[in-house]
Amino acid sequence: MVVAEGRVFEYFDELRKVIENAKTEVFFVDPYLDADFVSRYLPYVAEGVSIRLLGGPKKKATLLPAVHLFAQQYRRHVAVRVSDGLHDRYLFIDKANCYLSGASFKDGAKNAPAVLTQITDAFEAMWDTYQQRWNASATLRIDIDPTKRRRHARTRNCTYTSG
Repeated sequence: MVVAEGRVFEYFDELRKVIENAKTEVFFVDPYLDADFVSRYLPYVAEGVSIRLLGGPKKKATLLPAVHLFAQQYRRHVAVRVSDGLHDRYLFIDKANCYLSGASFKDGAKNAPAVLTQITDAFEAMWDTYQQRWNASATLRIDIDPTKRRRHARTRNCTYTSG
């Protein structure tokens, strides 16, 4: 589907419909994931559906606090990892469907037309590629324990806990 420039709600609405259909997992890949992305899309992920975010290092500082607040409010686990060299934007649904966005998820159709295309023929190759990127990326996990009010963010090299 092609969304004309300036039709930001149309882009959002199409992506929201895809997200709401997820039954087991949503896996976003976008170097520009940030706080705006979290508030715009994560509330539409159904309870019980796991959430994975693979973003770029430049937006990590705004992404992590928003993920923490989302996870705390909704009592959800959101796995976050950062990888250098990301360019394209993908949404994987239930390890079975893949969508390519021609624009960052947070800015779809804002300043230029945007394309949202389902990848079918190359799904396995795309899944394998980004699953490998995920596995090779630094872990930035934010776990919210409903019985505690602590945030745990871990990377391969250190553990950070803030109360």
